[in-house]
Amino acid sequence: MRLQNHARTTTTFIQYDDPYSEFRNARYSNAGLLNERDEIKLGTQLHREVTKKYNLTDVGLDRVDRIGQRCARASLRPAMLYKFHVIQSREFNGFSLPGGHIYVTTALVKLANDNELASVLAHEIGHVVARHSLKTLKQSQEYDDIAKSLGDLTGVAGDVARDLGVALGQMVAGGLLTIHTRDEEREADFLGVRAMPKAGFDQQGMITMFQKLQRIEGTNSDLLGSLFSDHPDAQERIDSTRYEIARMKRR
Repeated sequence: MRLQNHARTTTTFIQYDDPYSEFRNARYSNAGLLNERDEIKLGTQLHREVTKKYNLTDVGLDRVDRIGQRCARASLRPAMLYKFHVIQSREFNGFSLPGGHIYVTTALVKLANDNELASVLAHEIGHVVARHSLKTLKQSQEYDDIAKSLGDLTGVAGDVARDLGVALGQMVAGGLLTIHTRDEEREADFLGVRAMPKAGFDQQGMITMFQKLQRIEGTNSDLLGSLFSDHPDAQERIDSTRYEIARMKRR
């Protein structure tokens, strides 16, 4: 009997690790990366390449922009001019690019209610806040040439723009700036779930969004795009989100 009581007492004091501990004191800026003016130039050029690869549509765009702008204003980078785009696709996907360009697919827009869509958009805004794509670019072999080209770029024509377009087109095609590490995905989840209530959305939408995607993963994983490739698994993200919601309610 004493052993059983001891076991119960021990269980009571188990401490669970904070899944977001490494991000709580983070400070975000463009220091050591492209400056913000060149980041915006980069985003404009990258978006041009995205329009060559994907079919953009106005279907659902008003809703996406309305929800996205609310999430953007509640983020840790509210002064950035965010531009939201919808891609015609049966994949459930979303991604972001430097300079505040956020993309979601028509399939995802149709699947998600407003709180769930807000969770995806807040997550993608989190990538922009944390400058994840800029950090990836800084590590690429092409960084110096791209940075110089952006500095020289004054219009949309000419050899500089053409050469830059080729380099960025290859990056877009290869997904270099839109596929993130597991830690970057966790950080974007953290920034997203914390921004949601400030934007007036229910954080439970992040959980139900993951649950919907979890069910799709079990039946037709081919429909899950890069947003969910090599990410923390859905159950881990659900558990971490629940942890953060509970933590925020205690404070």
